[in-house]
Amino acid sequence: MNQDQSIKNRQSLSPYKLAITRYIRSSLALKGLKYDDLSEALNERGISMTPENLRSKTHKGMFSADLFTAIIEVLELEEDALREILKQTHNV
Repeated sequence: MNQDQSIKNRQSLSPYKLAITRYIRSSLALKGLKYDDLSEALNERGISMTPENLRSKTHKGMFSADLFTAIIEVLELEEDALREILKQTHNV
């Protein structure tokens, strides 16, 4: 892939990253949870992530699909996550 295409891809994916960031942050806030709580819940499932690492990944909107899925499961958001994230991408 050439550099121009890579830049276009980043621009096209930007609304998704922003929506994921907003969704995870707001979900934590609405549930009264902090990154420490999320880290602990993931650790209970055998996924070792520091609160700082989770905060950084959330800030950047950069999750592997498997980690994102685990976070959605831990936060018990399976029913609404994808629909709400996609709704936000269409409103950006």
